Amino acid sequence: MTAEHLIKRGILFFWAVYFTIVLASNVTDGLRAMSLLPETFRFVSGNYALVDRVTGIYSVPPAGVALLYVGVLVWEAAAASLFWRAFAAWRGGAAPDPPIANAAFAAGLGLWAAFILVDELFIAYEIAGLEATHVALLSAQLLSLLAYNARLSRRARPVSSSLE
Repeated sequence: MTAEHLIKRGILFFWAVYFTIVLASNVTDGLRAMSLLPETFRFVSGNYALVDRVTGIYSVPPAGVALLYVGVLVWEAAAASLFWRAFAAWRGGAAPDPPIANAAFAAGLGLWAAFILVDELFIAYEIAGLEATHVALLSAQLLSLLAYNARLSRRARPVSSSLE
């Protein structure tokens, strides 16, 4: 496997692990919010209370908050599984078909874009650092997508000309 392939595979691995950790801490946070885990349980994101706070501007009922939260969990699970699938698709040093990796990036980018729109809709940008975090994650993932799809090798590519 070339250094370029290791970097690209590392990008997929990073985002697969990242979304897995985020999903796990959000699931445990939801379980603690439902009193299925003790208050002393520490591996929680705090995002359930954040969703409740953000949606409070429009007095969203608890069932609505729970539904939104579950929707985010499903989206995160999809992103995590797509990144793991793209990572696992590297066989014998050969990159997976571009649609596999691009689907994973689309799921992640879509999540961050949705969060940014929700930040605006719920005027959540007034919560210090919230929208900046979402913009930073969107930017990091866009940069990862560009790096993943870039040709990192400095070797010259053959140029074909149709003008011959």
